[in-house]
Amino acid sequence: MPVVNYTNKHNPALAEFVASHDNTTTEIHDLCLSTFQGVLGQPDLDPTVHCLVLEDAGEIKGLALVFREFPIGRSIIEIMTAPELADSPDEVELVRRALALTEAAKLTVAHVCVMPDSGRNKVLEQVGFTKVRTYLDMLWNEDQLPNLELPQGFSVRSFQKGDTPLLTRVQNDAFTGSWGFCPNTENQIEYRTQMPNTSHAGIVFMFEGDNPAGYCWTVLVPGDNGIRGIIGMIGVVPDYRGKGVSRHILHAGMKHLRSIGLAEIGLEVDGNNDPAVGLYKSVGFKVMGERHWFERVLPGT
Repeated sequence: MPVVNYTNKHNPALAEFVASHDNTTTEIHDLCLSTFQGVLGQPDLDPTVHCLVLEDAGEIKGLALVFREFPIGRSIIEIMTAPELADSPDEVELVRRALALTEAAKLTVAHVCVMPDSGRNKVLEQVGFTKVRTYLDMLWNEDQLPNLELPQGFSVRSFQKGDTPLLTRVQNDAFTGSWGFCPNTENQIEYRTQMPNTSHAGIVFMFEGDNPAGYCWTVLVPGDNGIRGIIGMIGVVPDYRGKGVSRHILHAGMKHLRSIGLAEIGLEVDGNNDPAVGLYKSVGFKVMGERHWFERVLPGT
């Protein structure tokens, strides 16, 4: 089955292929469709180069997206294939071609995140990947949020026009040095604030006076019971760590998601991050599953 480079003629069918994996309602289908279109248009991604398509007699059976992160010398490879191709030679070839794009960019490491029951771990091991991290999928679906008052002198507000430099600075301050984080540019952050699965109201800052203490960035994704809110990122700037700020930032993000009528709130967290896992459990999040990160180290230059 041939692996070919994406062209504009693939766009409608490829977007439908992606959306069909969660096509339970029109609302979810439309969200998947618009979000995927947004992914293809983001800065630093040329889909004609960094998107590979697996075809069978003109029918799309899979795709691979290669996101290059030059500041930390890695790529993230996202793979999606039709269920019947799981653990198949065609899926192996798709991964190999994505790795070739990573090597051509002279990056030194490739990461792929998979569900443990997908069978893709066997494919990755065939081409030299090893498992390096386990992330936990957690879900909150309690009847109501706990009451939580902000500490004196602190306030929260949503993202406003002109906040892109602030959000970029706070996010980079909060996460630089963390496993797998690549510092973002203002151009990248501005684009992501415009994605169909996010909103300015869903990006919440916490301040002490005029000083930013952290933020919570929420997004919308397909869920088992309709659209689900996600705590996409929650970060505390270094000067405010260890002061209980993260609980209040988390609460602000959850409060927004509940305010728009979402009953389920999910998140992913590094299983090695005991303080974060403990925080989420303490407010009612439950572990629902795992995601495994695989790594392949490349020669580079």
